[in-house]
Amino acid sequence: MEKYTLVPREFFNGDVQLLSQLVGVSPSETIKYVELPDFEAVLLFVPGENDSRPVIYDLLCKLGGIGDYNKVLFCIEDSVLHLAIGAGEKLLLANSYEAKDFTTALYFIFAAMHDLQINPQMTTLYYTGTVTHDNQELLFSYFKGVEAL
Repeated sequence: MEKYTLVPREFFNGDVQLLSQLVGVSPSETIKYVELPDFEAVLLFVPGENDSRPVIYDLLCKLGGIGDYNKVLFCIEDSVLHLAIGAGEKLLLANSYEAKDFTTALYFIFAAMHDLQINPQMTTLYYTGTVTHDNQELLFSYFKGVEAL
């Protein structure tokens, strides 16, 4: 699982070791950060292969390009659901969950939307990556729309 955290910009003083206080970071791992000015936040992370940023970074970058008021965007990669939710210009949630199957991923999506009081029937669900035709059909039965980004 990727190692990252979001920190409000006003609380970040340049100390990347903050991440190691939240998740297990080995001494051989490098911690980097990238600013997310649209959300007034800083993403601290341990880079992946080829110095890559975490999947949540890509989702957060795409979230701002969604024109809807309620923005729900996910990606399932390597049995992990990456989920970003926003309302207007405000980021409400950015998290990753272990989801070994699509039903588990749906559970986390619905639970997050329920907690944030977002109605699926009034929301278009956006995704990146691959979602099978059968799973797309299942999503259409719950959401106003389903679109790939």
